[in-house]
Amino acid sequence: MAKKAARKRRALAAEGERQQATPALDKIAALLGLLVVKDMEADDASIRLGNVGFSDRDIAALIGVTEGYVRLARFRAKKKGGRKPRKKKAA
Repeated sequence: MAKKAARKRRALAAEGERQQATPALDKIAALLGLLVVKDMEADDASIRLGNVGFSDRDIAALIGVTEGYVRLARFRAKKKGGRKPRKKKAA
């Protein structure tokens, strides 16, 4: 039991250290995201940043649009060139 408790304490301590470093890493990620989408339209930028893993809220803050706009741009892209509609099965 003591080994398990010690392992848990070490894991919690490591997680606390990661949380302290997160704001700096978030700033770096935001700067890199801005460099990538510098000369793009807002629709293309929101799609590219979303594919990389940024949240809708982060994307909206980076490119200066609303979260709803980001969701709509992603929906349009999926509808335009994403999945093809299913064919109905013959009955």
